[in-house]
Amino acid sequence: MNEDWKILVKKASGFKEKNSNEGMNASLATKRWMTYLVLIPILILLGILGVFFFAAFLAIFTIAAVGFGIRFWWLKRELAKSVGLEDPISTVEKETVEGEYVVVDGDEQASQEKVRKGGADN
Repeated sequence: MNEDWKILVKKASGFKEKNSNEGMNASLATKRWMTYLVLIPILILLGILGVFFFAAFLAIFTIAAVGFGIRFWWLKRELAKSVGLEDPISTVEKETVEGEYVVVDGDEQASQEKVRKGGADN
């Protein structure tokens, strides 16, 4: 019964054994080369499409970055105007303080005491 079952399964599945391995190897090699011939153009096309979509994404990202940069510059400019600064860039570079001052002449007695203390310490 076991042999009958094997024969039945082989006929139902359509499996046929080939006596020569050379014919099977030749057909596998042909199928493999046909697969390569089909896959090479597909991979080249996918590479070209990948470069195209990367360039498009990079362009969109660059436009968005420039837009955000201009927006932040505009907000900084408006904030500086509301505070009352005329040119915010030049105020950052200034290192002077404006205000009133009075020149005080040196006291003679204080300078003489400094000289005496300096001489006593030595």
